[in-house]
Amino acid sequence: MHFNILLAAILLVGLVSCTQKPASSTISLPTPRLSSPEQATSTTPAPAATATILPPADRLLTICLGREPASLYYYDAASTAAQDVLSAIYDGPVDIQNYSERPVILEDLPSLANGGARIQPVEVNAGDLIVDRFGNPANLETGVEYRPSGCTEYTCTDTYTGDQSVRMDQLILDFKLLPGVSWSDGTPLTSADSVYSFELAHSLYPTVQPELIRRTQSYLALDESTVEWTGIPGYQDGNYHSKFFTPLPLHAWKGISPEELPTTEAAARLPIGWGPYVIDQWIAGDHISLHKNPLYFRAEENLPRFDNLVFRFVASPDEALDALQAGECDLIDQTAMLEAQNQRLSELEKTGQAQSFYQLDAGWEQLSFGIQPLDSQQVSFFNNQAVRQAIAMCVDRQALVAGQSLGSQLLTDSYTAPSNPLYYTGVKTYAYDPQAGSALLASVGWQDPDNDPSTPRIAQGVPGVPDGTTFIVDYLVSSDARAQADAQAIQPMLAQCGIATQIIPSTPQEFLAAGPDGPVFGRAFDLAQFAWAVSYEPACNLFLTSEIPGPYPEYPKGWGGMNASGFSDPEFDQACVNALFSLSDSPQHQAQHFQAQEVFSTQLPALPLYLHYNVSAARPDLCGFSSTSAVDTPLWYLEQLDYGNGCSR
Repeated sequence: MHFNILLAAILLVGLVSCTQKPASSTISLPTPRLSSPEQATSTTPAPAATATILPPADRLLTICLGREPASLYYYDAASTAAQDVLSAIYDGPVDIQNYSERPVILEDLPSLANGGARIQPVEVNAGDLIVDRFGNPANLETGVEYRPSGCTEYTCTDTYTGDQSVRMDQLILDFKLLPGVSWSDGTPLTSADSVYSFELAHSLYPTVQPELIRRTQSYLALDESTVEWTGIPGYQDGNYHSKFFTPLPLHAWKGISPEELPTTEAAARLPIGWGPYVIDQWIAGDHISLHKNPLYFRAEENLPRFDNLVFRFVASPDEALDALQAGECDLIDQTAMLEAQNQRLSELEKTGQAQSFYQLDAGWEQLSFGIQPLDSQQVSFFNNQAVRQAIAMCVDRQALVAGQSLGSQLLTDSYTAPSNPLYYTGVKTYAYDPQAGSALLASVGWQDPDNDPSTPRIAQGVPGVPDGTTFIVDYLVSSDARAQADAQAIQPMLAQCGIATQIIPSTPQEFLAAGPDGPVFGRAFDLAQFAWAVSYEPACNLFLTSEIPGPYPEYPKGWGGMNASGFSDPEFDQACVNALFSLSDSPQHQAQHFQAQEVFSTQLPALPLYLHYNVSAARPDLCGFSSTSAVDTPLWYLEQLDYGNGCSR
């Protein structure tokens, strides 16, 4: 799977907008290219005056961004704002649209059915790099568990004895470029540009796509238009599209060292591409202007619709909406953080001054349980599955989203969004029922001897908890206002079930720091509220045993593990690993993802609270906007945007 998406970069820490340098209220727009009428040269008397017909003025699209990119160098452009701008110059190469893949500059995506994906058995010798039973890169040596050729399940593995070669399966993918695609300077785009991109990424290891780079055995150009990706033995997953490296201009950058590229203007500020637009200039703190690419491979379709494009930087959601009302923005991107302006945006919609668009799967807020503290002397209040289920019954999640305009649409019962085709609709759900939650707590030994639910329960025969322990726990939460409001709302909900909480706010940098210093990933907490991004592939790996953080080598991922709760369940591990390391067009891919979610919802290592969402807004007559999911490629529809009379085409 696309593991780099699921590492630290996917951790969300609330939806707080960043402080920006204020953008100026006006911007320098491209000068329209108008032709002057020729002067009359005849000596005969002039006829009666007639109207001079001028060519139409160039059309301009202005997109307002809530932040300015730090760089446009492809391997240093992780922010959404940077990705927005890059979407104007790099079309594709593969677009994600509502969890579906669409090739843009590729003839097709590889699959087992079309022969673009294939599995071949290979001989593997001692010391060779493979992917082991658990999906981790490892050198084949005595004691390593591996999947022999033909094995596609977690349970059919062998253990290497060190005295022979073994046969394992290897995934090979072929990618073929569309004919006729060229860079905006006229140079043909070839497979060598994609291989060059891979070589740049490889030179930046481990800062760029480390999981993919380490699992790639070779990346070769077979001819001018075909690239072959070969994985290390034992590595299989379903995200074929992620194995194609976005082409970068070898002909333009070959004289620049990889170390210099991030600070070179040709790569970091004015990169060339093959997409619908070409960058003209970047005025720091104000805007980036672009013009239509006359060599765009879809130009015959009259795309893009505009002659010029401007990305304008705005300092606040209010400024963005002011610019929209004044006609200075045609589209406000999600980076402007319009979530805090829902009421004003709603009023603009009612009066016909704007339209809004929502992505309901930007992230999932969750309450994580400290199941297995690193310190064995720390009381584990939540080591019992029934206690975690009781918490789910005691928390009114509907009340947490009641004040949001999207309400119950923001609820989820899994670690992925209901909009994901791999979301399992049969997950176990927990209705708000504090009486049932209290009864469940009592059934496992958390007693209420004074029959006063407002006082903490006392442990009597609770497995792993000393008798007489009062149910008082720390609740770690970000200092973000929304998270604070959640904690303040949840505190009395838990109190009515006999659980007292001490809310401990701190900055995200403090409580989400890597272990052993950070309390969450140092596994030194009772309850912790934070968010993870929703990913293209359901992120079951967040709860794998192999992802438990702790000192290496006792814990394979060291302090880089993501399973902060310490949850460990063999059935979950088996289903999750089978899902993540199966081909997307194999029958077990969906079935194993469903199985993992079923175990998750029963064992409940974390309680999903609600989904985060993104908001974009536009002038009322804008058409062509199409982005319903946060996993979509940013602005993948850019070349199709239009407004006014153009929308009737």
